[in-house]
Amino acid sequence: MAEQSSTDSGLDRVLVTGGAGFIGRAVVAALRERGVPVTVVDREAPDPGWDEGVTVVTGDLAEQEVCIAAFETRPRAVIHLAAMTSVLRSVDAPMRTFAENVTITQVLLELSRGSGVGQFVMASTNAVVGDVGTSTITADLPLRPLTPYGGTKAAAEMLLSAYSGSYGLSTAALRFTNVYGPGMSHKDSFVPRLMRAALTGTGVRVYGDGLQRRDLVYIDDVVAAVLLALDNGYDGPAVVGSGSSVSVLELVEAARVATGSPIPAEHVDAPAGEMPAVVVDVSASADSLGYKPTVSLTDGLSRTWQYFREQ
Repeated sequence: MAEQSSTDSGLDRVLVTGGAGFIGRAVVAALRERGVPVTVVDREAPDPGWDEGVTVVTGDLAEQEVCIAAFETRPRAVIHLAAMTSVLRSVDAPMRTFAENVTITQVLLELSRGSGVGQFVMASTNAVVGDVGTSTITADLPLRPLTPYGGTKAAAEMLLSAYSGSYGLSTAALRFTNVYGPGMSHKDSFVPRLMRAALTGTGVRVYGDGLQRRDLVYIDDVVAAVLLALDNGYDGPAVVGSGSSVSVLELVEAARVATGSPIPAEHVDAPAGEMPAVVVDVSASADSLGYKPTVSLTDGLSRTWQYFREQ
C-alpha cells in the first residue's frame, strides 16, 4: 500500500473509492475545481496529473489496512465508485462479485458510521430492476435482478437504506445508465469500440438485429449528478441517464457522423440475456435530485471522438 500526502483546506474532505477509474477521475477533477480536498482509494497507481490536494491510498479495499488508511484522512463524505461492474464476469464469479460489491460496501458504511461521515453516495445500476422489456425504468420499480452483478448492487442499495434508516446517514444510490465520454480509452464498452474502429478503419460487431435500445449518458452529466447528491444530502435511489434512448444501429450511425468514418457493422448472434431495451425516465431525478442531463448524444460523441484522436 502506498500513500501520497496532500495539503488540507477549510473544506470538508471527500473520499472517492475507485477514483483512478473512468468516472472516478472525472469526479475527482470536479471536486478539485471546487477546492475540495480528496482522498482517492484505488488499486491503480496515482494519476500523475493530480495536484497536492489529492491524497492517494493505493491498494485493495478488501484489505483492512487500506480502508483504515483511507478513513484516517477524516473524510466527511464518501463517493463509492469501486465495484465489480462486468455482468459476464459476475456470472462466472458470483462469490467474488459479492465480496467486492456487498462486503466492501458494508465495511465502508460501518467505517463511515463510526467516523462522522454525513453523506454516502454509491454508483448503482438499473440492472437492479432486471429485465422490464421495453417498459420505462423508474426508481420506484421493484428490485428483481437477474444477474449476480444486479443482485449485489441491489443488496448494496438495501444496506444503504438500512444505514440511512438506523443511523441517519444520508445514502444515495445513483443508478447510472451507459456512461461514455473522454477518459474511457481503456474501456471495452460499445462507444470506445466504435471510436477505435473509426481510428483504425475497422468495423464493429452488433448483436442481433441491432434494434435493442440503450440509454447513453455523458460523463459530465454523471459528475453533475454526483455533486448534486453531495450538495443536497440526497437520500435514496435515483436514475441517472440521458432520458433519451437510441437503438444500437442508431448509435452506430451517430458515431459515423461524429467521426466521419464508415464504421462497418457485422451482425452476430446475441448472447443469452441480451436486454431488449434500457429506457429510463429521469424526470423523478429532476424533481428529487435536481438532475437534468445537458449533453446530447451528438455533442457527446463529438467530444469523445476528439479525445480519442488526441490519445
